Amino acid sequence: MKKLAFALVLISGAAAGQQNFDTVRIRPIKIKENIYMLKGSGGNIGLLTGKEGNLVIDDQYAPLSDKIKASINSLDTNPIRFLINTHIHGDHTGGNENFQKSGVTILAQEHVRERMMKEQINPRLNRTTPPRDPAAWPVITFENGIRMHLNDEDIDVFHYKETSHTDGDAIIHFIKADVFHTGDVFVRYGYPFIDYSSGGSVNGFIIVLDKLLPLLNDKSVIIPGHGELATKSDVKVFRDKLADIRDQVVAALKKGKKPDEIPALGITDKYDAEWGKGFLKGKDFVLMIAEELKGAK
Repeated sequence: MKKLAFALVLISGAAAGQQNFDTVRIRPIKIKENIYMLKGSGGNIGLLTGKEGNLVIDDQYAPLSDKIKASINSLDTNPIRFLINTHIHGDHTGGNENFQKSGVTILAQEHVRERMMKEQINPRLNRTTPPRDPAAWPVITFENGIRMHLNDEDIDVFHYKETSHTDGDAIIHFIKADVFHTGDVFVRYGYPFIDYSSGGSVNGFIIVLDKLLPLLNDKSVIIPGHGELATKSDVKVFRDKLADIRDQVVAALKKGKKPDEIPALGITDKYDAEWGKGFLKGKDFVLMIAEELKGAK
C-alpha cells in the first residue's frame, strides 16, 4: 500500500505539469552584467549573453521554446550558440529538439545522451518512456567535465562520479562572476526527488553536496534547479536536512524496522512545514530512502 501511495504522489506531480503553456510567462532575473536566471515552467534556465553568442542552461518544455527564445532576444540579440543540459528530465530538456534544429549546440554529461537514446523504464510508476528524437540528443558529451571560454567568462561544467538526483547531473560554474547553476542536485521546492530509475542515490546526493559546498563562498550566487536564487548557507541547510533524514532512516533500519514501518516514525515532522509544500510529502520521502537503503544496513 505504501509503495502504491508513493507512486500516486509522483504521478499526481507529473500530472500537475500538464498545464496550459499559453499562460506561462518567461521572467528574466538579472544576476550579473550578462548573467541571468529565467523562470517559466519547469527547471530554472541560466543564461550568459554576449557578442560571442549566448549560452543557455536548460530549456524547460517544448511548447515554451519560442517564448524562451523571445525572452533571450529581448536581453541580447546575438544568436544562441550553446545549450547545456543539467540532466535528462523533460522539464529541463523538453525544448532540445527546437533549439538544436535552430542551430544550437547541445552539451551534457554522457549518461544524458545515453539515456535519451534508449527506452527508459520506471518500475516504481510502471511507466515506460520512449527514446527521445535524435534531434534532442546532446552532440557534445563529457564524463567528468569540460571548460568553456565565452564572452570574457570562464565556465566550468562538471559532473561528480557519485550519482545524486540522477546519474548524469552537471553543475555549471561561471568562474569570474562566481555564479553556479546546480540543476536538481539543489532545489528549493521541498523534499528533493531522487530519480532511482535514472541512477539516483540519497548517499550520492549528500556526497555531491559535500563536494560542492567547498567551492562556494558567502558571495556565490546559486541558481537552483527549481526555486529562487540562493546562497551557500541555503545549500548547507539543504544538505544538513537531507543528511539528518537519511541518518534517521538508517538508524531505524538498523533497529530492525521494515521500510513500510518507517513513515510512521515522524522523522520528517519537523521539516514538513517548509519542505512538505512540494509534490513529495515527508512520509513518501522517507519510504523512498528506506527502500533504497534497506539492503545496506
